[in-house]
Amino acid sequence: MPHLDDPTATFQEFDRDGDGYITREEFVLAMNARGEQVTTAELDSIFAVSDERDGDVDGRISLPEFLVAWNR
Repeated sequence: MPHLDDPTATFQEFDRDGDGYITREEFVLAMNARGEQVTTAELDSIFAVSDERDGDVDGRISLPEFLVAWNR
């Protein structure tokens, strides 16, 4: 597990297939691996905010989007 203060390593942990994006499924799997549960409503909110920030509405979180959220 990456160090909790390293957002890039955390992103890579969540991006299980290494394609440069975190999908909803990857997010849930990573959170479950950390012993955390995430609701559908929480996922909807997280991914909606991500899409609003970059305007691409692709339903995925890129590293730049992740870093913005990390620093909030």
